[in-house]
Amino acid sequence: MALDNAVERLREMFPGKSSSWIRRALMRLGDVREVRDGLYVVYGRPELGDGKPLYHVWLSGGRWLCTCHFGVYGWARARGVCTHAAAVMLFRRYKRAVEKAENRRVYVAEAEVECPGRLDATGELYARPVVEAAGNVAKLTSFARPRYRVLVVSALRCIVVKCAGYVVLETEGEEVPLAVARYLVERLREEK
Repeated sequence: MALDNAVERLREMFPGKSSSWIRRALMRLGDVREVRDGLYVVYGRPELGDGKPLYHVWLSGGRWLCTCHFGVYGWARARGVCTHAAAVMLFRRYKRAVEKAENRRVYVAEAEVECPGRLDATGELYARPVVEAAGNVAKLTSFARPRYRVLVVSALRCIVVKCAGYVVLETEGEEVPLAVARYLVERLREEK
């Protein structure tokens, strides 16, 4: 979604550019590195006609400049925006959209629930079986009455977890940034 919006904005900014130009800018997106605010390096791609291993792109006087515009004797040609600069524009817009999404607030709830059926929740549900460490009796008990450690990430404050259609947990979620919620999901996945 964020990348689609960035590409659409690039098309609006440069309506005369071909779809091939847009595609080449997209292909370069992963080659962009930010050196410092306003200065970028775009690694060259021989398959796209680059003769150098990297190009510098920077903003000067409201115009994007690239070292591909300069030849041995100075300014090579007064051409429009190159795909190196277009890739930087995509990179900047995409980066802002991702940062904005990461700061979006969501609600999370963690709990342990018993469920012999199918788990469902109001939001994204992540579940991990709770394994008993004792002998055979405990293993039979956990087969008959399985327990799960669950984490729910939701846009709604009120979080409900159901087992086979019946409510097993209803709680208010804790408001956190989306980046924190993603960290909690990864932590749950890595638990032993």
